[in-house]
Amino acid sequence: MDLNSYIENIEYFHIGKKTTVCLLTLNNGFEIVATSACLNDMSYKEDIGKAVSKELALQKLYEYLTVKQALDFKKEKK
Repeated sequence: MDLNSYIENIEYFHIGKKTTVCLLTLNNGFEIVATSACLNDMSYKEDIGKAVSKELALQKLYEYLTVKQALDFKKEKK
């Protein structure tokens, strides 16, 4: 399953001193948000924060698509 084909836009936000937020906007308008944070603000690296928060958002997208597929399958069975 190519998760990227469901994504219309990706935005990143740096909040505070050590938190990165990834916002995925899907083709259907649904939004998925995930965050990453490091323990020490002195060790914050933007590229790592983006990579980790995106990976967590993609995991949420996979869960969303799995539930959606199960619900669609259940509707077809009726």
